[in-house]
Amino acid sequence: MSQQRRLTRHILAFAGSIKPDEREHRTVSSTADERPLPSPNDIYSPAFQHAFDGVPTALVIVDTSGRIASVNPAAERMFLYERNQWQGQSLEAWVPALQALPPDGVVRDLTALRRDETEFPAEICLGPLPTSEGTWVIASIVDLTERKHLETKVREYHELVQACWEAASEGMITVDASGTIEILNKAIERLFGYDRSELLGQPLEIIVPETHRRVHAEKMAGYFAEPNLRAMGMGLVLSGRRKDGTLFPIEVGLNIARVGHRDIAIAFVTDITKKRRLEEQSAALETLVDLHQQLSTSSRKEAPSSDCDPLTNLDTNAMFYQEWEKASSDPKGLYVIVYSVQRIQQMSARYGSAIANRILVFASQYIANSLYGDSDLLFRWDGTTFVALVRRDALPPQVQREVSEACGKRLEYLVEHAGGSALVMIAVRARVLRASQVAVAEIVAEIEQVVAATMWTS
Repeated sequence: MSQQRRLTRHILAFAGSIKPDEREHRTVSSTADERPLPSPNDIYSPAFQHAFDGVPTALVIVDTSGRIASVNPAAERMFLYERNQWQGQSLEAWVPALQALPPDGVVRDLTALRRDETEFPAEICLGPLPTSEGTWVIASIVDLTERKHLETKVREYHELVQACWEAASEGMITVDASGTIEILNKAIERLFGYDRSELLGQPLEIIVPETHRRVHAEKMAGYFAEPNLRAMGMGLVLSGRRKDGTLFPIEVGLNIARVGHRDIAIAFVTDITKKRRLEEQSAALETLVDLHQQLSTSSRKEAPSSDCDPLTNLDTNAMFYQEWEKASSDPKGLYVIVYSVQRIQQMSARYGSAIANRILVFASQYIANSLYGDSDLLFRWDGTTFVALVRRDALPPQVQREVSEACGKRLEYLVEHAGGSALVMIAVRARVLRASQVAVAEIVAEIEQVVAATMWTS
């Protein structure tokens, strides 16, 4: 039998699979009141056609020879055919041949063909229609285009959410009300050193230090009972426990989400090891800056002089002239390096002058530490500009490369202010001037050009 006739064969086989006693059971209301089976002509009666045409689902009636006997308006609209164009045709013209027919008579994921030869996904359901001349088949056909479109949208949305979930740099993990881990992302695996399979279905306390597990379980239960109480760990230093047993500081944000008829908690976990280290370094630096300023104040009281900058305790530009007179007598290898600290005025406007001054002191100490020659001298010239007088046994491009490398390093400062804390990136630019056989006036003019340019950019 040809491919085109396979659907007809299956339809007829489906009609023939209904046993006489079953057919009788479906068409006889009682043994006492037996009614005759309807004839094929009854299908074309006004009463039947009225009910048949009013069904919003596409319906097609197929006779015992596998030919279409009737269709309703919904089928006409679906396939773009008029009713008289259907009659006598086989259903294979619009629905592809079937390899097999399920026992329930429902065939899903078919491809149907309209009159204009456009295809669309369809589902067909076959049902028996007993007549006095044998069992006909009534087929209901559903256009799945919209359903498939929605399924695609849902799948794409799910894939997008999953991609965002997995790509997040912040660790994300969900637990149910009992504290059992349900979902986690790659960042959690990376933070705690576990494979996903090792955490799914485990209690959340597996990543909590042993000494904190009981308290943590109580806090989680309290958060589920009253999720708007406060963020978990507010005001506390929380720790996470890796698979190898090591502990590290973390921040945890919690949200409760309603999924179906239950609540789940979504935890956002951030490793704050670097932040803690910066806070400790910043605290140590603050102590050093305070001590430095106290010593500077005490020194100025004992021997007040305009040659020393009160903020950084560096020599001023007045001292530069004196040191230049000494050094310029032997100009070989003598260089002047002009450093400018960027965006100090912006930081002053945002965080206040006190914090801006601390940042400037921090930058000056960094610059001083980058100088390694025994005779190297550093001066605060004006505002955010510092000048170094150094000797190097190298050509100017080498010296410039050396200085640029030192200034190109990532320089961070943790600012504590009324609005919270912020990590400030400090940028230092440097220009190297070769001082040999150049008058001091020319060097000063070059320095003032850098100062003027810094004023416009800071």
